[in-house]
Amino acid sequence: MEQSNREIYHYQNNEIDLLKLINFLVLRKLLIFVLTGFVTLLAIIYSLNLTPTYKTVSTFTSPSALSIIKINKLNLSSDSMESRESVFTEFLTNLTSKELQAKVFIDGGYLSEFNPKNNPIDDIDSFIEESLKSVEINPPSVTSNELSLGFLIELPYSISMIGVDASLISRYLNELVATSEKITIEKIMGIIAEKIAIRLDEILIERELLIEKTKQYRLSQIERINEEDAQKIREINDQIDRARFTKKENRLNEIVVLTDAAKVAKALGIIENNFKLIGDDSFNSKLTIAIGENEGLPSWYLYGEKALLERIELLKNRKSDDPFIPELVTLKSQLLEVQNNNVLKTLKSRQDDSPFIDEIVKLDIEKTKLESLIIDNTGINAMQISQTATNPKTPIKQNKRMIVLTAFIGSLMMSILLALVMNVIKTNEKSSA
Repeated sequence: MEQSNREIYHYQNNEIDLLKLINFLVLRKLLIFVLTGFVTLLAIIYSLNLTPTYKTVSTFTSPSALSIIKINKLNLSSDSMESRESVFTEFLTNLTSKELQAKVFIDGGYLSEFNPKNNPIDDIDSFIEESLKSVEINPPSVTSNELSLGFLIELPYSISMIGVDASLISRYLNELVATSEKITIEKIMGIIAEKIAIRLDEILIERELLIEKTKQYRLSQIERINEEDAQKIREINDQIDRARFTKKENRLNEIVVLTDAAKVAKALGIIENNFKLIGDDSFNSKLTIAIGENEGLPSWYLYGEKALLERIELLKNRKSDDPFIPELVTLKSQLLEVQNNNVLKTLKSRQDDSPFIDEIVKLDIEKTKLESLIIDNTGINAMQISQTATNPKTPIKQNKRMIVLTAFIGSLMMSILLALVMNVIKTNEKSSA
């Protein structure tokens, strides 16, 4: 029972407090009305004098297939081939670059054009960032119906910008798109040119290495041929020396034999030769005088002492046996051929080994082909413009009603809050008194 009475009492107190609060707000209605009306009036004036804002849009798709074909014709290998997707991705990367956007803004003189009143700019970077904050790149929107088809016709990307000067933002946006495409193409062409330059350097190095390798091989051939020829010369000289030694020994042996025959001829009194007797028809040319182991007519009998001694003297006074060695002609001819090796002379006199290297011909053809390549951007694009940014005729819709309504609600709540604060302050002052 007691608890029920306390609840009724608490409810009555709350009801009294709420009534007091309402009564206080009614008493302060003038403050609330004036403050709310003043702020709302300011909002209405602001919305009526709000500067119209324009939005310009440029749309584009991926580069043409012909552009990709022209780019890939300049590529050196299939590993570095470009595709429409790769080129377009590079373009979008450049387009979204804040650094490039700021560069176009500065280089294009937009710093002064976006500040027509020439107000002092304390922070240029912040001013540029604020001026370009509305630049937005949007991918194509694809509906669920389009996805359900299983294939899509390429939809364009878009870039937009909002500003108070329609002509200015349109011009900036078009310049940004053009600059991004130019930088993309120049970068791709620059990479290709760099690859060509690197390959030309590689060809030069490969060419020099091949020439040096061939030169070293030629020098090793010369050394090998020199060594082989030296061996052949030694062998031929050895054969010549053996032939001369054999002939000399035979000559000395012949002197001994002839000396013995001369002594026999002297002892037998045969001074002159007997060739006339052999030629006489009455003489039996088949006469055999056997002395020792000899058969037939002995030399002492045929030549006689005088001829034998003359023969001995000639043999003793002979200075060289070479004319009497038939095989010496062949050996000397072989020696001369080795000493005048034409292959060796050709190898030694060669000044340039490149004509004898098959790989050099291939490298020279590749070098000529690379040097004849013309890095030309004509007909090459990094994207295809669907629509350039044009000057919008009508500004974008600005929700003036929302501005006024927001100001009204906000000011009403602030005035009520102010009235409540004033009530609390007044209550505290009465309590203190």
